[in-house]
Amino acid sequence: MAAHNELIREEFAKQAAGFEDPQYLFGDPRLMAWILSHLPVEPDFTVLDVAAGTGHLARALAPLVHQVIALDLTPEMLVLGKQQADTAGIGNLVFERGDAAALPYLDNSFDLVASRFAIHHFHEPGIQLAEMVRVCRRGGRVAVIDLVAADPMLAENYNDLERLRDPSHTNALLPERLVELLVAGGTGIEQQTWRDQKLHLERWLAQAHAAPRAAERIRSELAIELDGGPATGMRPSLKEGQLYFTQRWLILLARKQN
Repeated sequence: MAAHNELIREEFAKQAAGFEDPQYLFGDPRLMAWILSHLPVEPDFTVLDVAAGTGHLARALAPLVHQVIALDLTPEMLVLGKQQADTAGIGNLVFERGDAAALPYLDNSFDLVASRFAIHHFHEPGIQLAEMVRVCRRGGRVAVIDLVAADPMLAENYNDLERLRDPSHTNALLPERLVELLVAGGTGIEQQTWRDQKLHLERWLAQAHAAPRAAERIRSELAIELDGGPATGMRPSLKEGQLYFTQRWLILLARKQN
């Protein structure tokens, strides 16, 4: 796990600046509005954002709650996120470095524990999800927002291409598997919702600084699929001559049982 954590830090140190690009999906206010519409929060809540990156979700939640902690492994992400929060005058948000597999908080500490687009970077996501449930208070909510495999028959192909682009990617799980892991951790599922999101292939590749050979293979496999070749699971399409593909994003909201 230590070696994979170092890989995550290396990959996301490279990607940090791109997370704040308003033209990229992480900065898209429509995406954040969709997420926030499914997260029940109250003004007195204390919230933990796990594997928060630059804290997009944490910054969006901060005006709605009492306090937010944004925890991440990558110092470059945290520094950039704090700069953005300070510039915006957000005073109830704390950025902390830490490992989602061993959260440095007591049991039953948070009203809401959330993670956005991070689970697919964990080798054994049941560990991190169990930690998220542990630090959530009894009756509180755990929210997972992540990309998932849309087609069980093509999940392996899909994840192979995701890993080519970003070696820190492990697996985009099937929705059923994420549900199983949350329930095993001690929650009951309250809500599931998903959306299909088209992404511009070249911007997606650039965000991860994908190796040239890897990028070319991905382009080639998607082009072959469009010409009637084998399915990749990425559901490619062309728009004005530009290559796009489609991810499936899932929101799971679970309540801690005891």
